Amino acid sequence: MTVSVIMTCHNEERFIGAAIESVLDQTAFHRIREVIVVNDGSTDSSADVLAGFERREHKVVALAASGVGLPAARNLAIRRAGGAYLAILDGDDLWAADKLERQLALFDAGCDAGLAYSDYADFSAPDFSDAFHVRVRRFHAGQKDTLRAYFLHDAPIVPSTVLLRRALVADVGPFNEDCRIGEDTEFFLRAAERWTFQHVPGTLVYKRRHGGNITRRLEALLPAAEQLTRDWAARRPELAVLAPKRMARCYAKTGHDCVVNGDRRRGLALLWRALRGNPLYWRVYVYLLLAALPSEVEHVTRRGAKILFHWGFR
Repeated sequence: MTVSVIMTCHNEERFIGAAIESVLDQTAFHRIREVIVVNDGSTDSSADVLAGFERREHKVVALAASGVGLPAARNLAIRRAGGAYLAILDGDDLWAADKLERQLALFDAGCDAGLAYSDYADFSAPDFSDAFHVRVRRFHAGQKDTLRAYFLHDAPIVPSTVLLRRALVADVGPFNEDCRIGEDTEFFLRAAERWTFQHVPGTLVYKRRHGGNITRRLEALLPAAEQLTRDWAARRPELAVLAPKRMARCYAKTGHDCVVNGDRRRGLALLWRALRGNPLYWRVYVYLLLAALPSEVEHVTRRGAKILFHWGFR
């Protein structure tokens, strides 16, 4: 069974070359059918970088789009792909060399999950000196409550960590092109209705951390999360009782991010909102404690809080 690697880039000239190199360096590269990179309207030299890889490696195929957005760009690559498995890699992320080998071994051994995913590390330094390893919640192929658990915890299944069956996409449909924020969560929720997930232990992806100000994105992020929660509570009424707890997690994480980024007033408001939604959510109390600490102490301890939020459960 072969793999089609689905990549997207938009003005990522600095990073796309390293991302593609991490695919070409895969120990299971012989299992890769094609590496499809959608250049979604880049105005930098990304097109030239991609042309160079096309000349160097026949499996690399660059497709041009005109700013259609991430979900549509991924769907364009999916329609072009011919592999039995699809692996997603965003243009600024990197794979560990054995990423595909370890995930394919799972399916080769008979795992019937719809997708495999892994832990990851986020980083910004070129030498990975600041890499922060994130353990995510463990889903497994024999699990009976995948949809409920994913809806409630919204565990961070990072798209670049995923290897999924082509049959899953045929079954649940492609990425929702009307969903410009939270399209990954929306897709994984649809997948969780009909398929199970399988976690592969270990840091198999390095996710590049950007310096964007989280407070500038709140107006889009939180309403999108609230709308998705309402939509799924209506679609699956058994999830409605879990909606307050789900949003409490969203408010808590975003509130903590606001505090970390210097917007303490807004962060505290969101943390109190999380507490009202789920008074038993113990991480909120940790975040409130951190917010009360002097900034120099909070800076040192916030990485520990991140571990608490992302900690995976077996």
